[in-house]
Amino acid sequence: MKRPAVAIIGAGASGLCAAIEAAVTAKGKADIVVFESLARCGKKILATGNGRCNLSNADTDLSHYYGDTALVSSVFESYSPQSTLDFFQTLGLFLRVDQAGRIYPLSNQASAVLDALRFEVQRLQVEIKTETPVKTIEKTKDGYLLNGSFFADSVVIACGGKAAPVHGSDGSGYALLHSLQVKTTPVFPALTPLIIDQFPKSLKGIRAEGSIAVKNRGKILAQSTGEIQYTDYGLSGIPAMQVSGAVSGLLTEDPNAVCHVFIDRAPGVSEEQLTDYIMRQKKERPALLCEDLLTGIMPKRLGVTVLTEVSVQPQKNLNALNAGAVSALVANIKSKKYKISSVCGFAEAQVTGGGVPVSEINMQTLALNKAAHIHVCGEIVNVHGDCGGYNLLWAWNSGRLAGYSAVKGCLC
Repeated sequence: MKRPAVAIIGAGASGLCAAIEAAVTAKGKADIVVFESLARCGKKILATGNGRCNLSNADTDLSHYYGDTALVSSVFESYSPQSTLDFFQTLGLFLRVDQAGRIYPLSNQASAVLDALRFEVQRLQVEIKTETPVKTIEKTKDGYLLNGSFFADSVVIACGGKAAPVHGSDGSGYALLHSLQVKTTPVFPALTPLIIDQFPKSLKGIRAEGSIAVKNRGKILAQSTGEIQYTDYGLSGIPAMQVSGAVSGLLTEDPNAVCHVFIDRAPGVSEEQLTDYIMRQKKERPALLCEDLLTGIMPKRLGVTVLTEVSVQPQKNLNALNAGAVSALVANIKSKKYKISSVCGFAEAQVTGGGVPVSEINMQTLALNKAAHIHVCGEIVNVHGDCGGYNLLWAWNSGRLAGYSAVKGCLC
């Protein structure tokens, strides 16, 4: 009698977890085969967390997710965030939590996470076919035919979205889904830098603490605080990337929408405190050059730009500052407005927004409503999260549920 086969498309974070969970669930009663288009598995894992793999977070509140968050809640009921930590520890991976709640391997090496997954896949005798992209899925009487030659009783589509295509996410999974008559929502780059109209080149290379709020028609779409990286085209760093999904999603829906970003360059310091500080400096150090006024608040080069933006000459003494200049300076520090022209594209993005909506998915099994033995997980689903381990947490857990469900579906 022919053994059941489960095909997993994609050997990234969700695909490897799907393979492991499928093999554990099958207990040797089904063949688990992974198809990967690249020459090696898990390439994108190695790039996460600046090469350290921020694999989860101590704060797993659903407010860190966007898209179909009800689906996230459902998956986390089956595979909790804590179960993920237990899962990796079972694989021999020691973990640590930093002050911001981000969880990393103790070695600080993303390769350690990939190795733990690879070694388990090998132990469970899962076959991985590298350099083998899946280009077609055909429904047959008894299951599915991949690339016209490989028969599978169940399939897990875990090939990612379109972000960072150099790591294998080339968007090919959407074509497979559309061939099965599955609808997807428009996809857009998220966790990516913001491109600003006529951004001052003088700010390039500066890193400074700040708060970012993005607004459309006076409504705040998203906001975040942290180290902002100023580039020659706009804003990067975690705060900019955190808000980028809201901007990108809006511009995908309405290309004519107008968004502005407001930067608070002294978060935690009120306008009153700034005004008192400047007036005190003016009184006690009237001969101090204006260019040195803000060195205790922000990098000097940023401070000089802030001054010139409100027509305060950096080489003048503080005693030249009048009340109007002080007021304008404080307002500029606390709420500098720029018009956003766009966001960086999929090549620079860390994750994809949009994808397969919950209306197309069985929430308990992640099977497609139109194809009961095809399951979806990870980035191809209409779920994305903040920086800080949230997207990998979704990948691990949705992959595990998809792998488990795929085996249960073909063995029962």
